[in-house]
Amino acid sequence: MRKKVLSLVEVKDSITSLKGKLLDIRINKGRKKIVKCVGEVVDVYPAVFTVRVSGDESGVMACSYNDIICGTVSLSSK
Repeated sequence: MRKKVLSLVEVKDSITSLKGKLLDIRINKGRKKIVKCVGEVVDVYPAVFTVRVSGDESGVMACSYNDIICGTVSLSSK
């Protein structure tokens, strides 16, 4: 079955609705390297959004909306 393709506007709207909520974040770095962490969306900008990661790797990271569309980064609410 074919995967549903999301538009950029749909991705931006869904990220905006998740702002401030606690999320499970899964990042595919390639070659069977997958990083899982917990964090929250801090800010939403026209090209990127920032996520504050809690735990050992505490800090802020920026992700583009294209990462969500391609499947490199996936967010799911807790």
